[in-house]
Amino acid sequence: MKIYQCPQYYEIAFSFRDLEQEVDFFEAAIRKFSGVTVRKVFELAAGTCPYLEQWHSRGYRYFGLDSSPEMIAFSRRRAKESHSDLTLFRGDMKNFALGSRKFDLAYVLLGSLYVKSNDEFLSHLDSVARVLRRGSLYLLDGVVRFNILAGHQERWTMRRRGITVKTTYRPELIDPFQQSCIEHAIVEVNDHGKSTTLDSGLPRKIFFPQEFLLLTRLHRKFEFVGWFTDFRLREPRSAKGRPIVILRKR
Repeated sequence: MKIYQCPQYYEIAFSFRDLEQEVDFFEAAIRKFSGVTVRKVFELAAGTCPYLEQWHSRGYRYFGLDSSPEMIAFSRRRAKESHSDLTLFRGDMKNFALGSRKFDLAYVLLGSLYVKSNDEFLSHLDSVARVLRRGSLYLLDGVVRFNILAGHQERWTMRRRGITVKTTYRPELIDPFQQSCIEHAIVEVNDHGKSTTLDSGLPRKIFFPQEFLLLTRLHRKFEFVGWFTDFRLREPRSAKGRPIVILRKR
């Protein structure tokens, strides 16, 4: 079974995030760089929508896109329980259309941009550009690899309500010329004595900084705003930590 079919365990595995601090970063970036007033935010690969309550409590309307029916069902239950406004769409981030809908901010987190080629990435940017107002920001976390020479295997353990989740993240290089890899997130769960092992095994392309800039310039519908690390706006950029890129819709 895939980890994306088990939203409860997925949420625990990635609960190391400081959601309040990260949304503070979004708001600081909006104040400094956005060309529009932000009322509607749009999360790609929304998953369990962990930021929903933060956005709702600050007066924003939250929208999300995901391809997993299990994640969508989990998030709708979450919204109902927390009395938060939520609109979710099921679709493929590589190529989607939402009619006349327009948002004021879009973002994708934890490297969850699963495109396998430059052409798929440009198609993705087309889709995002269609749903953003001119001047809106697009934030990408973990999509561009800042430290291209470092090993990227990581391990961590999270616990919640008697459930222990041990996660091993390991990218497996498939084609160095295409810069393609399989991202393995192996999740070992101990749910009150019941053991389960889950994997993701999703293919994706690795992006390097200068390549990403060239593709963005080739695409022409976004302008580059800046590189950031670990959801801190004022600190110098670093090759260590969570790499963040901010683009703005032309």
